[in-house]
Amino acid sequence: MGVNKDRILVMGVGNDLLKDEGIGVHVVKAMDRVPLPENVTLINGGVAGIDLLEHIREADRLIIIDAVDAGGEPGAVFRFSPDEVRVMLDEHKATLHQVDLFDTLKLAKFLDCYPQTIIIGVQPKEISWGLEPTPDLTSRIPRIIDLVLGEIQGNKS
Repeated sequence: MGVNKDRILVMGVGNDLLKDEGIGVHVVKAMDRVPLPENVTLINGGVAGIDLLEHIREADRLIIIDAVDAGGEPGAVFRFSPDEVRVMLDEHKATLHQVDLFDTLKLAKFLDCYPQTIIIGVQPKEISWGLEPTPDLTSRIPRIIDLVLGEIQGNKS
């Protein structure tokens, strides 16, 4: 069995000035200290939208980490496809970066450069001014990293 050489982009999104809203950014920063295969790129997507298209175009697989209000307990972690998240966004209030990100993914699909995409969503507890996530989410960062590493390896644990 050969080694998988897909170009994998792990993108943390969110506003890291708003406590749990920035969990994706905090996870990607923590992953800087984790040894990763050469075919994996980490990017802090922040609240950018269309500016991320050039990075998305280069990827075969895209793993997005973001705060997602799925109605769960704070710190709960979910795995979604973009279509599943779109349904949730219709039911719940979306943040501006999520709308911009989905518009960017739609554009990537239109331009025929849409990578296989999954979203690791983390239920926020508090979205208010602050540079660090709440303890409920900070304690989940190692588990989120494990899930992302599983996705990189092709496991859906």
